[in-house]
Amino acid sequence: MKALRIAICFMLIMSVSGAHADERQLRHEKLGHVSHWFYFLDFDNVWPVVNKIAGSSYDMVVIEPVFTERENTSFKVAEMVRRLKGAQGRRLVIAYIDIGEAEEWRSYWKRGWRIGNPDWIVADDPDGWEGNYPVAFWREGWRRIWLGEKGYIQALKKAGFDGIYLDWVEAYSDENVISAARRDKVDPRREMIRWVRDLAAAARRGDPGFLVIAQNAAELADDPEYVKTIDAIAQEQVWFDGGADNKPAGDCPLPQFEADIESAKYLRSLPRQCRRQHDRYPESTLHMSSESYISSLVPAQQKGLHIFTVDYALKKKNIEEIYRRSRNLGFVPFVSGRALAKYRPVR
Repeated sequence: MKALRIAICFMLIMSVSGAHADERQLRHEKLGHVSHWFYFLDFDNVWPVVNKIAGSSYDMVVIEPVFTERENTSFKVAEMVRRLKGAQGRRLVIAYIDIGEAEEWRSYWKRGWRIGNPDWIVADDPDGWEGNYPVAFWREGWRRIWLGEKGYIQALKKAGFDGIYLDWVEAYSDENVISAARRDKVDPRREMIRWVRDLAAAARRGDPGFLVIAQNAAELADDPEYVKTIDAIAQEQVWFDGGADNKPAGDCPLPQFEADIESAKYLRSLPRQCRRQHDRYPESTLHMSSESYISSLVPAQQKGLHIFTVDYALKKKNIEEIYRRSRNLGFVPFVSGRALAKYRPVR
């Protein structure tokens, strides 16, 4: 009898494990068909851009849900999703969400909120983005906004999105978030992995094919639980960046190698606006190297994650260089201005 029970338990475990593997493979295959993607975060002039995307050959679009903005809560988001998917429903439509920063234009934001009120709002954005605030993402007040019965995740699923695109996963490494975690006696890195896992679990409840794409923080892919949770990493500014609030819009080259960081040659190469961004924000990406990003992205790719890149450039020479470098690594690139507010034709 004991042997029979053990055998049954083993069969159940293998069955569940096999089901999870099939679900992951389904998601992997969905993203495997993406060779061109588009990323758009503007709230204004949405429908003309939606119509252009709908008529394009883009395989996937990452877009603001729009209804999460305080001034657009009645926006017909389900209609937008349907139009973007197309008559055959082949285009993947992914909802952009910021899981590591509170944004004061969102529908959840209440009058009187500021740093310290509620207590999970911990600081101003370190790169100068106005109205953005890193949060203690493990605290219940923040989690409820996303995971509650009337939270954003359920609303996004109801609207018909194929997945979610998680911004500010790197919040765990923000110095103010680290200080808050120290006070709460938690490990911010572990808490971010748990946060992404919980968001993914809520999103996939009843829809195991729901996609989860994490923006940045590729180094988290050294954690097996994290790799099992997400389907792809989208890394910003691997080769070129812009500035906060689109000033400048792009064409700021990152140091190519670690040895180039802060070198006289690199600093001389920076256009004036880019040098201002470099000097004003010592934690910005212009103090990182392309080499460091690639050294995290390639191992993540080898573990089965799809890799998308997002660079910010307007000059033809820079755009061509980005697409060439990204595709040579087996990544799927996209290039636009820093505000991600204009339609860009398929390249």
